[in-house]
Amino acid sequence: MKRMPFPPGAFSILVVDDDTIFCELVLADLLSKHLTVIACHSLADAKEAVTRHRFDITIIDNHLPDGDGASLIPFLQRSGQKPYILMISADEDVGSIAKSFASGVHDYLVKPVSINLLWEKIRNLMSFKKANIELANKNRLLTQFIDEKAQEEALAQHVYDNMAKGQYNLPDYVQVQSEPMTTFSGDIIFCPNTPTGKVQIFLADAMGHGLAAAICILPLISIARAMASKGKPLDEIFHEINRKLFFELPDDRFIAVLGLEICPYTKTVFVINAGLPDVLCSMENGDLLRYKSRSMPLGILDPEDFSVTTEQISAEGLNQIAMFSDGLIEQTDAEGKALTLNRLIEHATTLASNGKSLIDLMDICMTHAQGRPIEDDITLCVLSGKTLREGVKTEVEQVSEEFGELDYRFKVKGKAIVRMDIMSQVMFILQSADLPKALCQKTFTVLAELVNNAVDHGILQIDSALKNDIDGFSAYLSLRDERIAGLQENDQINIHIYTNSTTFIRVTVEDSGPGFCKTDVGGQQQTLSGRGLALMDALCESVERNAKGNLTTISIARN
Repeated sequence: MKRMPFPPGAFSILVVDDDTIFCELVLADLLSKHLTVIACHSLADAKEAVTRHRFDITIIDNHLPDGDGASLIPFLQRSGQKPYILMISADEDVGSIAKSFASGVHDYLVKPVSINLLWEKIRNLMSFKKANIELANKNRLLTQFIDEKAQEEALAQHVYDNMAKGQYNLPDYVQVQSEPMTTFSGDIIFCPNTPTGKVQIFLADAMGHGLAAAICILPLISIARAMASKGKPLDEIFHEINRKLFFELPDDRFIAVLGLEICPYTKTVFVINAGLPDVLCSMENGDLLRYKSRSMPLGILDPEDFSVTTEQISAEGLNQIAMFSDGLIEQTDAEGKALTLNRLIEHATTLASNGKSLIDLMDICMTHAQGRPIEDDITLCVLSGKTLREGVKTEVEQVSEEFGELDYRFKVKGKAIVRMDIMSQVMFILQSADLPKALCQKTFTVLAELVNNAVDHGILQIDSALKNDIDGFSAYLSLRDERIAGLQENDQINIHIYTNSTTFIRVTVEDSGPGFCKTDVGGQQQTLSGRGLALMDALCESVERNAKGNLTTISIARN
């Protein structure tokens, strides 16, 4: 066996032939072409070389002193090597040649062999080898990429599921059916916790679909949850979400959002529709009401130009509410025709008149699709009016006689009025005193109204009528920020909370503003108007105001 050096990564060839002159010629020719070569004259030497080195091409004479060259092929396979094999033989029999190919030979030459022809054969095998190596590397990289992508998607799905969690905590009177277009859905429906006893439900549909759309949803969820936990109303939440998305989302991205706020105390459902299809409300008298989008999707308009319109539905006489993403009405059939909103409304009318749930609209959409792939994320949410009315009834909770008394007073002055989270402080006190949950919720709700009015309309002297202007909340919030900057130490708010074991809880809120007279029906009488006034009437046993109009005392019965 004639050994030659094996540089790292060199293309290596094993020549096995008992014709020493032929081996020398082949060796010289291949070395001149800068290949690494080992020449062996027997099977024994060849097997030893195979145990020491790895070969890309093996040239084998089929007739060797110690056996047939073909017997080396199984040995090569057992060693784990897969070189390209070129058989050289004086045997021209077609059957023998076919048998060689069947045993794993890649090419065959009949002796006498032309060195030039041999080189062409070797060069072709080298090309095949290099192509297969490149293909194997690409397959390896592709497999690695797919594995990494699967891991990234699994991680993203885990994060998304945890951050978007909420769809499974919806009230009992809410049914949801969804059909995502891909693994990740750009639709989300969630119900954040509120300290007021009100129920807020958000349905959001991000532009596009897949992971990109799902990622856009995440900041919306975090903002809505954070603000809902502080008892903020829908309109404020929508404005803050729009502000956040306007500055953080790319210019070509936006989110259509629909919000419901169910108030158990006034038996009212408030609706804000910003870019989603009509909300459908079937009434017990057979009417089907539609609440169209009256606001732009979130993330498009500058906060100074953005406004929302809040509409309200009485829970009395309500049969069902259906809200859905536009994928439901844009799904096409085999002829490419969309379901459309008008046809969906026809189906909804039929379902309602037959006493069936509007959740069946999803089955109607799937039937319309006729087995075609889902073309966009689809989400359908249906609220049962009857179950809703039963679910929002406040439970009476018994309180132990050993409760004692709570007499809590505090004062906030200057810029601390807006920097301090007054309502979180109040809720902590109420919960720490182990007051019944329903009483905590009622007290928080009323106190939030009183504090917001004391700050915005008492101390800052902002007219709430600004909220109803065409420019909406933006002008209101701009003026608020401007006046907050001018707060002084003599601006203050005083809060007093008192309750005993069995009778009532009393709350007094006083602000340092100029106040107003009860007879004043002008612009200053905005402190207890609209929804705030309805809440006071529904929750309080009594509401008393001083003559100046800057001090309000309310009383809520314990049971």
